[in-house]
Amino acid sequence: MGVGICVVFDFLLDWGNILLYMKRIGFIIAGDFVAFWLTLLTILYVRYGETNHDIIIKHFGPFMILYIVWALIFYLFDLYDIYKIKPTIPYLRQFGLAIIVSFVFGILMFYLIPSFGISPKANLLFQAVGFSIFSFLIRRSFYSISAYQITRPAILIGDHQYLDNLNKTISENPQIGLKIIHYSSNLEESLLKWKDIKKAVFVIDTNTENLNSLLLNDIRKNKNDILDISEAYEKYLFRIPVDYVSESWIIENINGKRDLVYKIISRLVEILFAVIGLIILSPVILIIAMFIFIEDKGPVFYTQKRVGLDDKEFNIIKLRSMRVNAEENGARWTTENDNRITKVGKVIRKLHIDEIPQMINIIKGELALFGPRPERPEFVSALIKEIPHYRIRQIIKPGFTGWAQIKYRYANSVLSSKEKFEYDLYYIKNRNIFMDFGIFVRTVQIIFKH
Repeated sequence: MGVGICVVFDFLLDWGNILLYMKRIGFIIAGDFVAFWLTLLTILYVRYGETNHDIIIKHFGPFMILYIVWALIFYLFDLYDIYKIKPTIPYLRQFGLAIIVSFVFGILMFYLIPSFGISPKANLLFQAVGFSIFSFLIRRSFYSISAYQITRPAILIGDHQYLDNLNKTISENPQIGLKIIHYSSNLEESLLKWKDIKKAVFVIDTNTENLNSLLLNDIRKNKNDILDISEAYEKYLFRIPVDYVSESWIIENINGKRDLVYKIISRLVEILFAVIGLIILSPVILIIAMFIFIEDKGPVFYTQKRVGLDDKEFNIIKLRSMRVNAEENGARWTTENDNRITKVGKVIRKLHIDEIPQMINIIKGELALFGPRPERPEFVSALIKEIPHYRIRQIIKPGFTGWAQIKYRYANSVLSSKEKFEYDLYYIKNRNIFMDFGIFVRTVQIIFKH
């Protein structure tokens, strides 16, 4: 993910992580900046035999614009997301595509804007190649450094499935900043073994009996962090483990109310966004509506009952993406390669164009711009029985987009809905204007990638 703007917002409620995150993401940003200008200066020296003041000034302005655009392109291709920076094949593919797009933009910029007074030709190709090499090496170095030098030791204690998940995630993602050095279900033995360690992170299943408070205090004195499972999930995975937290935790931490300033600003932004969005995108709606009608002569728009704030039902409005009789046998989850989806529907779903008419729901106040996605009544009644605390979703207004939507794939089962709800619960607990802005940026990025 990107120049790091939206991921920073992930941490705005945990100030202790901001400096650590900025140090890591700053390493990549600064590295790209150095890589870009080092490559350019090398090319200019090879071409002119020197890099005097006049030559640098002539190239500085145009190439500074180019660098900013390239950084934006890298952001849109997720190349500044420290949680996706592992040197895997998918990451290399994203990196290669970003370089190609950046190079093409460079060609268009220099040859369509002659006022720059320079036409780099082969030099632009060398710039792209040199920058890609240096930039990739910087990312590879960061991954190695984060894995071995800037991590804190982590000690996991307890016997719980959530600890297994945490262990797996941390082990596969050293850039999170933790390195598991001990994982055991034996509480007393583990605490005694590691009581003298300093600046470590202890993640403990606090539901375990016989917690030794004196021993825990001794561990805290050595500047160690002691977290229970829910705190660790919230801090490092940005979700709340719904099977772990109790009713008392929900009462203490979950509040559907927010201050008046947040509510007023949010509502004004929602209305403004929805009105402008409908005006700008109305030609798109008309064109898509025409294609929907041409394909099967059915209705263009589709309304569906959804559960909103305080369990009140409302009709959500969408451009129809399924066959007219898609649910003649009753409601069911949408699956991958669902044969009920029309040809036009596949395209508009992928680009999220089918969601545009929901701007009307936002204007009417039935839908917020940010929040948990509203579910169908048939599914909600079943999910409430299967998922702990699921009804909590209804204490705030559902959203057009949300934290769960940018963090998790489409839910099409009880299990996936449960995982997705853990992100919804995190949003309900931590939401603020800055986090909402981060969600907006991530949503735009996801649409661009599609």
